[in-house]
Amino acid sequence: MSLPGDSSDTLITPPSPIHPKPQMEHDHELTIIESEPPKLLREASDITWQESLEIQDAVTLVRRRRGRFRLLHQQQFRNSLLASVGYLELANAGDFAANVWNDIPVPTFAAVLMGIGGTLALGMTFVAVQDYRLSRRNVRLLQDEKEHLQRLRQYHVKNPELVRVLDSRLGVGMREIGTEVVDRIFMDILLGAGSILVGVGTLMAIGGANRRVYEASNLLSGYIGNGLAAAFGLVNAVWSYYLIQRFRHHDAAVRKSEPSGDIRRRLHARFRRFQWHAVINGVNGLIAGAASMVTATRWWGYVVLIPCIISLIMCNYFWRKKIGYDRPVLGHVSLARMQLTPLIEDLEYAIAMQRGLSGPEISLPQTILRPSSYESILQFIVQNRMLEIYADSLAHDKKTRSILLEISTSTSNQIIITHDILLRLSVKHTNTQILLDHASRFLRTDGVRIFTHRERHLLELLGYAIWQDQTVATQTQGTTIEMK
Repeated sequence: MSLPGDSSDTLITPPSPIHPKPQMEHDHELTIIESEPPKLLREASDITWQESLEIQDAVTLVRRRRGRFRLLHQQQFRNSLLASVGYLELANAGDFAANVWNDIPVPTFAAVLMGIGGTLALGMTFVAVQDYRLSRRNVRLLQDEKEHLQRLRQYHVKNPELVRVLDSRLGVGMREIGTEVVDRIFMDILLGAGSILVGVGTLMAIGGANRRVYEASNLLSGYIGNGLAAAFGLVNAVWSYYLIQRFRHHDAAVRKSEPSGDIRRRLHARFRRFQWHAVINGVNGLIAGAASMVTATRWWGYVVLIPCIISLIMCNYFWRKKIGYDRPVLGHVSLARMQLTPLIEDLEYAIAMQRGLSGPEISLPQTILRPSSYESILQFIVQNRMLEIYADSLAHDKKTRSILLEISTSTSNQIIITHDILLRLSVKHTNTQILLDHASRFLRTDGVRIFTHRERHLLELLGYAIWQDQTVATQTQGTTIEMK
């Protein structure tokens, strides 16, 4: 059955009809095709475990003031880059008045501008600190997943098919960690520290009549403060160059393979987005860093800095809306009942779910989802590993938040959200329609976004798997030739 409409992200028709997964099956539990398919179709996108039906996903919420809740622990990798991070480069321009009107005595209008610019630069430090905290959560999750995958690889080293799957996930995971560390943590540390120095130096410039204050102000708001931005520009340029080359190789590998034309176009579009972002971000960082150093002695450096600030804002928006994604991370569970799902099949499923959920009315087969049944919607949410995001949405909606207060917690300020608990809450007549309306709205908004993000992750996994297969094949051929 093919579902009408276009993918909400890449707008390309799926390559083949979709065979929906039955309502009673686990999200990704499909056995590997027994016949001998192309190697590409045997690559697996996800590693899933069918555990006892009594064991369910659970999300813990912490009660806050005024009956509000928050997630106790983040369990998923999040596309949590703050929009305000795009304005971090603006802090480098906060010393404009201090560097341009570096006179004694300081003109009154210049002192006012120094106060505004210095305060702005210091204020951006809070943005850097908050983004650093969010990025550190992602890195911890990714590092735990990496260690778990490496242990699995060592234990199953004699299973080449499983090793290939684990290597694919490890390869993409390393790119995710690199992006979090370089494009967020390094940036937050260097630009955040630079904002403090520039802000303090700019405010000190108001009292520049004092010789020591004057010299300290020039150092802080000049070469030292702006030097950190230049250092980040260099680090970011090296990382951007690596990403450009990485996705160029992946794109070349995809062109040599034989996935369907539509899948190939999706992969090409995905890689191009990564490359364009890396090019603009890398060049922008170098120019902004150089311009920041120039501003210490030349006013025209700020003219060069203006387009860099605009470019950084646009890069930030492009990443959050078109490249970044949320995804579940693999937990520390048994491999006893592991089954693998072909990547392309997962892609088709994610695309079909986007289309079925994105319209004004949910248009999925009754075997997958019954829109009029809260039990069916809840089962769909749990099976597709959306419970954490769904619980978070319940905690932020005023109507559903009051329903969560009905969960008895004795003396604890924490409540545990599971499939069974939510189902029991929906039995109450006054709660039924509220929970059903909220769940339907959740699927049409957050649900579409979740499957869009999964498509992005699956495309990157597929591209890495194709490149990996071709690299191994090339090495094997070379070894064979040498032996002959």
